[in-house]
Parts: sequence; structure tokens; C-alpha cells
Amino acid sequence: MLLVVVSWSLLRGSSQGLPLAFVGGTVLDLLSGGPFGAITLSLVPAMALTSLVQYGIARDSPWLPLAAGSLSALLYNVIHALMLRISGRPLRLGPALAEWFLTSILWSTLLMVPVYALMRRLHLRTALRQSE
Repeated sequence: MLLVVVSWSLLRGSSQGLPLAFVGGTVLDLLSGGPFGAITLSLVPAMALTSLVQYGIARDSPWLPLAAGSLSALLYNVIHALMLRISGRPLRLGPALAEWFLTSILWSTLLMVPVYALMRRLHLRTALRQSE
């Protein structure tokens, strides 16, 4: 969901990414065993970071999706870990947490390319239909 939200925000702007982050996060919160709202409250700031990343990198740069994907994954994981900690969930700090963060950021960066490509196709198809 994070990569879909970040991709859509890059393609359509944060005004369309925010509702997607909220709805997608709420659905995931309902399906997860974690504290309700933790995923949504982690997705929304990670999506908002996408807007800031766009200002530092040219919008047509091939590196923009990779930078946005990896930075938003980092922010998402930090906020989600804090939410779990605040809710009283046991969270082992140290190597396990670092491994979780590094693995998540690596996978998010690698998977951002195909997810962004799929979302770009959807964006182009829906943009063409809207213009007709």
C-alpha cells in the first residue's frame, strides 16, 4: 500500500494521494492485528514526504520514484515502530529493528520500479479517459 500511495502521489499529486493513503491505511488497519490507526498514521506522513522529495529532484528524473520509495519507507517504518511502542506492543530494539528497517527499505526501493510502472499505466489510462 505504501508504494501504491507514493506512486499515485508522485503521478497525481498529494491531493489525490492523501485520500488513497487514508482509505488504504484504514482498510489495512481493519485487517491487521495491530493497534487501529497505526498504519494510517504511518502512511499519511510517508505520503506527504513524497511532496517534499519532488521539490529536491526533477519531476521527470528516473531517480524520483526510487528516492521517494526509499525515504517514505524509512519514515513509514519509524512512525509505525513508534506507534507500536506507544500502544504498549513489545518491540525489540537493536539488531532486529535495524534488520526490519533495512529489509523494508531495500524491498521498497526494489519494488518501487514495477509498482510505479503499473501505477503510471493506470494514471495514463485514467487521464486519457478524463480528457475525452
